[in-house]
Amino acid sequence: MLDFLKKKFSKNLKEKVSFESKVLRKNDISLLILDERWNNIFRNIDKPPEIARGEEELTGLLKEQARLSDESKTIQAQKKEYMAKIIELTPEAFDKDNEDAKREMQFYEKEIKRINDRLKEIGDRLEKIPDLLKEANLKLLELAVNKVYFKIRESGKRIEELDKMIEETKIKLKEMISERETLAQGSSDVYSYFHDLLGKEELERLDKEYFR
Repeated sequence: MLDFLKKKFSKNLKEKVSFESKVLRKNDISLLILDERWNNIFRNIDKPPEIARGEEELTGLLKEQARLSDESKTIQAQKKEYMAKIIELTPEAFDKDNEDAKREMQFYEKEIKRINDRLKEIGDRLEKIPDLLKEANLKLLELAVNKVYFKIRESGKRIEELDKMIEETKIKLKEMISERETLAQGSSDVYSYFHDLLGKEELERLDKEYFR
């Protein structure tokens, strides 16, 4: 039994099992949906809807993390481009007092401010996602234990019953095979004996008369 269960496994399984908050770190549990073994356990059993929703939550967080990281790289490149534009326009705007250059500089400055605000939003969200992933992963693990692990463990009782029935059937089959061989041998011996005494035609006549 797992050593990090917060509640003991009750015989009737009426109480749900939950884990200590440190379980992921202690047991070095990776993201379940990225573990090939996780997907293998659902090859021969139906995936409960709660498990599917938990997987979707994890998948959604991973996609959001990737999307935000890509957006951050893109707008940082834009920021660098806009800063270069400002440097390029500075002589024209201030040395030559060019109003068009000043307006263009103001546009880029506003864009840089917008990008900085967005980068802060992205950074704040990206800082939270790892903890959200751990929380969702732990939630999915608890669901898996309650909805899958204990259900499969309970089926062990049925396996024991089937093993017993199979063993009993094997014994009965051996007895039936033995009885069949005995009867077949007796039938063969009797037929052979009377075949020699009476002949084939007389035995066939008797068979037709008495075993129609």
